[in-house]
Amino acid sequence: MTSSTSDLRARAITGPLRPLEIAIVAILSGLTVVAVVVAAVIPMATAAGLFAPVPIALVAARTRPRAVVAASVTSTAVTFAVAGMGAALSVLAAAVVGGVVGEVKRRGGGLAVLTAASLIVAPVLASFSVLVLWVLVPLRELALEVLKNLIEGVGKAVVWVGERFGADISGVGDWFAGLARNIVDHWWIWLWVSGTVGTLLSLLVAWWILKGVVNRLAHIKMQDTLESHRDLEVDEAVDPLPLRMVGVGYRYPGTEVDVLTGIDLTLIQGEFVAVVGANGSGKSTLSKLLAGTPATIGVIDRPGDPGLGRRGGTAMVLQRPEAQMLGSRVADDLVWGLPADQDVDVEGLLAEVGLSGLAERETSDLSGGQQQRLAVAAALAREPRLLIADEVTSMVDPEGRRELIEILADLPRRRGISVVLITHRDAEARAADRVIHLEAGRIVTHHPDWMRPEAHTPVLPAVHYGEPLLEINDVSHTYLAGSPWEVTALHRVDLVVNRGDGVLIVGGNGSGKTTLAWIIAGLIAPSSGEVVLDGAPMTEQIGAIGLGFQHARLQLQKTTVSEEIMAVGGESVGTLEVARVLDLVALPREIAARRVDSLSGGQMRRVVLASLVASEPKVLVLDEPLAGLDPGAREEVLDVLAGLRHRGITIIIISHDLEALDRVCNRRVELVAGVLEARR
Repeated sequence: MTSSTSDLRARAITGPLRPLEIAIVAILSGLTVVAVVVAAVIPMATAAGLFAPVPIALVAARTRPRAVVAASVTSTAVTFAVAGMGAALSVLAAAVVGGVVGEVKRRGGGLAVLTAASLIVAPVLASFSVLVLWVLVPLRELALEVLKNLIEGVGKAVVWVGERFGADISGVGDWFAGLARNIVDHWWIWLWVSGTVGTLLSLLVAWWILKGVVNRLAHIKMQDTLESHRDLEVDEAVDPLPLRMVGVGYRYPGTEVDVLTGIDLTLIQGEFVAVVGANGSGKSTLSKLLAGTPATIGVIDRPGDPGLGRRGGTAMVLQRPEAQMLGSRVADDLVWGLPADQDVDVEGLLAEVGLSGLAERETSDLSGGQQQRLAVAAALAREPRLLIADEVTSMVDPEGRRELIEILADLPRRRGISVVLITHRDAEARAADRVIHLEAGRIVTHHPDWMRPEAHTPVLPAVHYGEPLLEINDVSHTYLAGSPWEVTALHRVDLVVNRGDGVLIVGGNGSGKTTLAWIIAGLIAPSSGEVVLDGAPMTEQIGAIGLGFQHARLQLQKTTVSEEIMAVGGESVGTLEVARVLDLVALPREIAARRVDSLSGGQMRRVVLASLVASEPKVLVLDEPLAGLDPGAREEVLDVLAGLRHRGITIIIISHDLEALDRVCNRRVELVAGVLEARR
């Protein structure tokens, strides 16, 4: 039997690289490769090489030496394959420099410590370069020949320029030729001196850049919140159920508030459990504890290891299906990461989730509902005993939601799998055997009517709309036209939006809604037809229409709320304007100083709205503005949208919610397989 308590968190990280560390190494070592290759192959871009040590330095500053070694080896090997031995040696040198700078930073050393280390590292690294070229004679001869020709060429160019101005400077050419011969004859001395000076310069530049980068990223925790510390109990068999939590609490590192407190619950084999609660109530954190993250207080008992992602263990299906897909084909994605010797009935699993015959399809061609069902199939391929589905229906149309819930609800009976569904939807919760209701991090008594907030009746303008503002004329769009993967997303769409209109565009997953949103905003040029705003083509007015993405967090690029609003709004937006737009979206003014990452899902969506309003767009296009929000947050966003329309802002909303947004919009149209059909 296993238990997780706060003492696990205090133990040092040891053993093989964790998934998060591997991801960090892959991303940052790739940046080092790019910097060196750019410096090597692009004329006048040599200075880019000075930035090459910085990514490796960041790895060293925020992880452990094992990760630095991995980053150094992989980046050097990749560069050798891409650009040859010379560039690979440059990457290796950059990795050493970055490793030294990052290690000094991680241990809290200052510029004095770095300088002392540099006086040792720089000569040693330069000596290594000399040794390598001493051994690799053909490479040395080639490099020296190129350098000799370059220096002599510079001398000849100087003499040629002098002659054009009537000056006799033939001696300058002789001086350059002598310098070239001297460097070739005494190459080891020149290489050692230039290498030492260059390494010292690289160390100082990397330190200067890294200091700003580390400070900028200090609030971002390089922590895998699904870390199960399996290396502490490597011999333990995978066995996640039955599970018992007693007095469990959780606090994220670097914070002062417990996300979960006093959680007592049990989970047995073969039951379907729904977890409900408002945004920020701790639902997703609870799912991570169920998946194996150690609690900061209390006890979690299981017969064995939770086995996240392992056969017979725990599987997770998350909110955004596209973020879970790794294979380019459906069949490849389903078996991605499984042992090569594990037999998987691909066609049988696809049939079980309603994807029969799609094994050879490109995953990018699937609708949102199909992508989520593929994620469920990939989870089932691991034969889990516990399946956690976290808001898996939030980006899926009504029919897709119904099908997904039917699949999940049938798993306990048919396969004996325990299913934990995290949801905001009352109908989905009612399908479960029991409901766990979280409120402010605690389990409370569940009331079936908790998802029915008091109805709001916002006051909209009288239906007297102005002249046409936005015209979509005969728009069609095809992705990858002329290729075997050609997909037509829109077919001859015509739509006129009047000034002050509120237009709701509905349709199933894959109907072309998001494509139409991007075309309206001018971010995609249609294959045929045109979008006209105020009489001018939209492609010439990018920015005149504000676009809100499906995933609000991906649209927030700055650290704080005020910085985000000012960045989107432009130079004219100051403190007073920030306060004004926060008032418009019903957010307290003091939230302007808050970090974006500390906001709830509903608050993030309203900050996006505030930023877009600050930019004074002629039209707002909002793609799934209610996705992933609890009932209370949905009501808040609906009230904000109704208020914006009351002030005369033209709004186009793309959503799966067929009824809730009718109180904001005066018109509804539907996209069916890329064809626009008027509803009312």
